[in-house]
Amino acid sequence: MHNQEAFVYHLRNTDNGRYYIGYHKGTVDDGYLCSSRNFEFWLDYEQGHSFERLILFFGTKEECKERESAFLSNCFLDKKCYNFSDGNGGFLLRDCYVGMEIETKRLIEADKVLPEYNNKNFLWYTKKEYVKLGYKGISKDIKDTKTKWGRVKLFFRQLIRRLT
Repeated sequence: MHNQEAFVYHLRNTDNGRYYIGYHKGTVDDGYLCSSRNFEFWLDYEQGHSFERLILFFGTKEECKERESAFLSNCFLDKKCYNFSDGNGGFLLRDCYVGMEIETKRLIEADKVLPEYNNKNFLWYTKKEYVKLGYKGISKDIKDTKTKWGRVKLFFRQLIRRLT
């Protein structure tokens, strides 16, 4: 019998056609939804949008992780896809934003920065900037938010990033 410790699923928002592809180690009926960090996915979910889940594949965790990446390899430019990464830590090639909540260091990804999250509690980067800076650069930005002089330095660094 084929190992069914995990599965790959396609979660589709029936209200707007957007979708998320993921894998989960567990059973289909264990209550798991998804691990998306896409702010817009969770906003749609919290606003009561309807979602339907289609199971694409059953297998071992490793098999499912590979299948998830294979399915996501077709989503690089698809704006309807909620996913931001390929399942292996690589980013999909979409122009979006990565936000870092300063206090908790929680990551939020979004197609656009919503006004209520465009404040001093968040640092926002285009995906390209985020990848280029790496965590070390972002860690420096977070540290600089703690002092007045640091915030001045951060302001100019972000301005230069936008201009180049």
